[in-house]
Amino acid sequence: MSLRPRVTFTQYRGHAVEVGPASEPVTAGALRSYLVETETSLPDADANALIAEARNLIEEKTGLAFISQTWRMVLDAWPSQREPWWDGVRQGAISDLTGAPASVYLPRYPLAAVESVTVYDDAGSATVVDVAAVFDVDTYQKPGRLSLRSGETWPIALRNTNAIEIVYEAGYANAAAVPPTMARAVKQVAAYLYTHKGDDCQIDDAMAGVKSLLSAYVVARI
Repeated sequence: MSLRPRVTFTQYRGHAVEVGPASEPVTAGALRSYLVETETSLPDADANALIAEARNLIEEKTGLAFISQTWRMVLDAWPSQREPWWDGVRQGAISDLTGAPASVYLPRYPLAAVESVTVYDDAGSATVVDVAAVFDVDTYQKPGRLSLRSGETWPIALRNTNAIEIVYEAGYANAAAVPPTMARAVKQVAAYLYTHKGDDCQIDDAMAGVKSLLSAYVVARI
């Protein structure tokens, strides 16, 4: 008799930004207007630094991407490769026997496009996958996902670690495309950082006031 291995609900993934946003979702002038400050009291350089810090804080805490940015995610194996094969008879629901359709979810969203998928064999040689031919890219889901097209199989990835690299673009095209509520959240966090400069302010305090603002855009985690 074979024992069934423990089901793993999470998978190792490495994630790093390749190309950061070219601009910010809020201008220095917009932040000054929100704070009722002058350019003398809050110069552009200081305002832009606050905006960048606030935007980065919100993105790290929520997974949102404001302005278009490129990320690289690496995986050890595809979703269907998490559970080893064994001899014997399985018992259970038919979906458990056949396996439900699996997808790779891309952490930063909204997903704009998947730029490339590369797999590595056990010798470390790379193969670039034809994304359009093999995968369906779902930019509506939050977060976005990469799923196999009908009739396709997961590309062979044999390296023990970081066998799969996925490069994708997430975020809105420019500041004008960012929803006003999200832009307001950046101003609110930047304002908190400004009014508490020099204090030992807490990150959670800075985020507390924007959770309800972003509730329509942030994926709830159980």
